Amino acid sequence: MELKNNKNGNAVKETIQIEKLLSEYAPLMARIAATFEANKSLQDELIQEMSLAVWRAFEGASKGSDSGFRGEASVKTFVAKVAHNKAVDHVIKEQRRQEFTRDGEFDSSHTTSASSSRDVTLQENAIDLMTGLRQLEIKYRQVLALLLEGFSQLEIANMLGIKETAVAKRVSRARQQLTQIMEQQP
Repeated sequence: MELKNNKNGNAVKETIQIEKLLSEYAPLMARIAATFEANKSLQDELIQEMSLAVWRAFEGASKGSDSGFRGEASVKTFVAKVAHNKAVDHVIKEQRRQEFTRDGEFDSSHTTSASSSRDVTLQENAIDLMTGLRQLEIKYRQVLALLLEGFSQLEIANMLGIKETAVAKRVSRARQQLTQIMEQQP
């Protein structure tokens, strides 16, 4: 989706444009939220926080703010960066509010019901993967989640403000830890 940065544009058109953008990237934000939060109601809250942050970033860009979208990356990359930053903030906030629990709860109400044994196995594997991802430290969870979204290590490095070699190390360590976690699951 192309977002036009029109300082003199109509506010209603900008609002409609941002709403379309949020609608287009809602599934991406939902997957990111599910990666960072197991509780469905907290996922919904997090998606709202992400949407508001994306809205503000694009609204700031249209008003000439330096903190908004500058077109240095694709819209998808920018939305993912904003969403991931909000997700990390959310996890830190939740950790401060209550001791982080690792009960492996997963709300599968948003998944479709599986009709075949293959579908059931795939769904169970996805649940196991999400449970495993949530057990990783944030820095490892973040790079794996972005990698699973199809971003390159260079794009991830740019989003996180770190070197590409650091991303590669985090990916390697995250995979090792995730493998250990998955082997320990029944």
